[in-house]
Amino acid sequence: MTVYLFMPMNRFRVLIALVLFSCTGLSQEKKRYAFFELAGSGGVGSLNYEQSFLQKEKTQFTWRAGLSFAPIDKNNGMGIVLPFMANAAFGASKHKLEFGLGQALTVTTKGNWFILAPALLGYRYENPDKKIVYRVSYTPLISWLFDFQVQQWGGLSIGYKFTKP
Repeated sequence: MTVYLFMPMNRFRVLIALVLFSCTGLSQEKKRYAFFELAGSGGVGSLNYEQSFLQKEKTQFTWRAGLSFAPIDKNNGMGIVLPFMANAAFGASKHKLEFGLGQALTVTTKGNWFILAPALLGYRYENPDKKIVYRVSYTPLISWLFDFQVQQWGGLSIGYKFTKP
């Protein structure tokens, strides 16, 4: 039985196999975190999952998604807040400067909803030999959908790194 590598379908399979094997050889281990954030991008407090998607020598880019419950006011009741952020942490050591921007969707128990754009400027302490991560951040909440407002806000975070130290 003769196998023809240069037949159109076989070429496609060989190409896919080469691409997959070359990608696994070049891939980096993604860092994954779980954070509790007091105040910050989720309002009063939030639980967040964060994962790196690009790692350079002194820069780490991450995305994160969270969940929070927050009292809004009498007209809106309680709110379920879903913050989504993209962050960049700069620094070669365990001390990092962090920037971020995102969207936080809030749905209230009275049927209302609104969107805020949380920004982030913070300090992140991440010892490579430990699994615990700390963050202190300035997180202004920017309302832009119906009118433009900026609420001055900040946050404290403690997190757990799932990847190997």
